[in-house]
Amino acid sequence: MRLPFSTEKILAVTAVSIAFVTCVIGGISVSITNHDRVILGIQSEGKTLTGMSETEIRQFFLEKARAKMKKPALVVTSGSQRWDIQATDIELTPNVEQAVQDAYGTGRGGSLLTNALTQMRIALVGKDVRLTATYNDDKLQAKLVAIATSLSRTPKNASLTLSPRGNVERHAALTGRQADATTLHDTVTPKLSALALTVRAEMPVEEMAPAVTDAALASIDGVLASYQTKYSPGNRGHNIALAAGKLNGSLVKPNGIFSFNDTVGLRTAAAGYKVAGVILDGQLADGIGGGVCQVSSTLYNAVLLAGLTPTARTSHALPSAYCPPGLDATVADGQIDLQFRNQLAHSVYLLTNADGRTLTVYILGTRADLGGKTIRLVSNGSRLHPSVYRLYLAGGQVIEREFLHTDSYAS
Repeated sequence: MRLPFSTEKILAVTAVSIAFVTCVIGGISVSITNHDRVILGIQSEGKTLTGMSETEIRQFFLEKARAKMKKPALVVTSGSQRWDIQATDIELTPNVEQAVQDAYGTGRGGSLLTNALTQMRIALVGKDVRLTATYNDDKLQAKLVAIATSLSRTPKNASLTLSPRGNVERHAALTGRQADATTLHDTVTPKLSALALTVRAEMPVEEMAPAVTDAALASIDGVLASYQTKYSPGNRGHNIALAAGKLNGSLVKPNGIFSFNDTVGLRTAAAGYKVAGVILDGQLADGIGGGVCQVSSTLYNAVLLAGLTPTARTSHALPSAYCPPGLDATVADGQIDLQFRNQLAHSVYLLTNADGRTLTVYILGTRADLGGKTIRLVSNGSRLHPSVYRLYLAGGQVIEREFLHTDSYAS
């Protein structure tokens, strides 16, 4: 009785048969051993490698590498500007031996059956062997960051100054630029790895608008008000100049609220402030940031004279030596703030000057917003209990009298 073949026997016979069979496909014979030559179907970028020896394959890829390496590895552009990055700059190295093994080693090195099946498959569908490369990514990133840094710039706000004669001088805004080295890096690295030289890429650059544009200052034509106070050099003078510098260039739009604390920031040693005299709990003492209240008080007087609207103001516990009673404005980090609202039709702009002896705060704006009126401040009552009024004058005559507040100081 004849027993049927088991599945295992069928597979074994099939494997042995395939191992010694020559496959004829389209009239081309594919040999299992290939006589130490590259098998049928292997190519590189359109160039057939079939039939080459291992030595010939190595020479082929060496010549291809030399031809590619004659070119810059990467050309970065930005508009009309150009930067060439050479292969040596980033230690770009072709993987010649890897390509040799990929081309020559395909279809050999496995079992007889595996090699046969691989050779037949490659003969049918082909295989493209590409020369790849490695490079020093740290050096590539350093090159790209250096280019991005040269292209980037911080936006510059439009600004105003006063000429010696008191005329408003305008300084144009400058649009900023931020070059994106990271995005460029992610774009070029696959091409460098594929040795697709020369890689050409445009550096991505994003424009950044300034916070204060030329248009925002276009309506400002003069000084609405200014106020001066005197001070002495030293730690206190240092603090005054530092805080005044933070105010300089502030723009307050129509209906905008200005905050002294938000603008100046915390008065700390880390922010550059020094120990000087302060009023603490109604007593004279030393503390970080002493003198800053003179800046807020000087600003407060300029705000009143410019016809702006105070929305938060607190007097000191004791009268101040640098301004009349009732016209001071104390501030404290996170506790007491000086704020005002610009109720005028156009923006106002703060200028400050601290020259070591005199602190001046200017408020620039559109003179027509005051309607030809001038403003004066007066106080009634005693030095410890003053009541302050704002007078609006036209043609030298008081046309409006506005009560502001009554303060009470300790004796």
